[in-house]
Amino acid sequence: MKKWIIGFTISVFFVAMFLGVISGNARAAEEIKWGVLIDLSGPTSDWGKNQVKGQLDAMRWINEHGGINGKELKLIVIDDGYKVPRGVAGYNRLVDSEKVIGLYIQSTGTTMTLIKKIIADGVATIAASFTSKFQNPAKTPFSFFVSPSYGTMGRISLKWIRTTWKDSSRNPKICYLYPDNKYGRDILDVNKDYAKKIGVDVGPDQVINWPTKDATVQLTNMSRYDPDYAYITSTAMNGAVILKNAKALGLRTKFISNIRNFEESLITLSGGAAEGSYGVHPIAPYGAPVPGMKKVVESHEKWHPGETGTNVYVEGWVNILSVSEALKLADKAGDLTPGGIRNAFETFRNFSTGGLAPPLTFTSTDHRASMAAKIYEVKGSKFVAATDWIELPRDMEYFGK
Repeated sequence: MKKWIIGFTISVFFVAMFLGVISGNARAAEEIKWGVLIDLSGPTSDWGKNQVKGQLDAMRWINEHGGINGKELKLIVIDDGYKVPRGVAGYNRLVDSEKVIGLYIQSTGTTMTLIKKIIADGVATIAASFTSKFQNPAKTPFSFFVSPSYGTMGRISLKWIRTTWKDSSRNPKICYLYPDNKYGRDILDVNKDYAKKIGVDVGPDQVINWPTKDATVQLTNMSRYDPDYAYITSTAMNGAVILKNAKALGLRTKFISNIRNFEESLITLSGGAAEGSYGVHPIAPYGAPVPGMKKVVESHEKWHPGETGTNVYVEGWVNILSVSEALKLADKAGDLTPGGIRNAFETFRNFSTGGLAPPLTFTSTDHRASMAAKIYEVKGSKFVAATDWIELPRDMEYFGK
């Protein structure tokens, strides 16, 4: 196996086994270390492998196009297996031993466990956990992410349900399906409160834990309420089981996947059962006709010929393009420190990734990157936009909750 020798190194050989071979230019005179703490072997590893592939490819592309004002990015990846103790150990290694200037953390549980230490250490973080609890800089000053929160996207789905509902004799009905962990429970209180306010009735929750082998019992229980919609919080490898079981039961319920469940592998893993289902997502599907997609597709085809691109891969690019912009601004200001990176992020005003994501805005009092997403439908085994951007107001009612 050839070595990865372009603008990053990888601390776990596992990544190289899955992401292929990269070679390239000589090292720049200076390096900037950025950490990645992600699941490459646990229950969300399908998602993690695509995410890290996108991040690594974006890092390589950036380094081939001048790096961070001439400095080279060095990406250090640690597999935490989606287990909090391994995540905590990985964080300590990245911060204490590798001396990263900032890092990306996937797991909601790990991020919530570490949040006080992250604040005390003053480490800039990009989270894959899109919980609104990390959007109030008064409480979490070093936390950012490149999407609306899970709760905001859930409310966008509810708004879509309510505004497209045609039956004036009753309210639409919805149930929530989720694993019993911090990620799964994150949106429940806020979304149920919002549903009540706008006239969407909420039925009994159905807890479907990971790894999901069969959800027939929970779906049968749900069917007694006969909801019009069911909102799935999961990942594709687990959510696919839910959709297959629902199809076998012949349920009339329409399923809406959250961002982490709604990725292209859901289509193949479900054996066609995802057809006609919906998802809420702020990231452009791989290959979408937006200006920023050209370099993404060209890089994927060049470095991973024959492999299928995904929206998770695109999200990896969005993460690193955003990080690189903040690093460039901090470096230009002569403050390439975690505090300088935070300050740089907080200058973002409609930062554009060329349509890969909605424009991103952060301020010193509000770390909500965006309040917009689209509803997509699976049609002909593809993600097809069912709406244009649906944007919620940047109000304070659910801020940080």
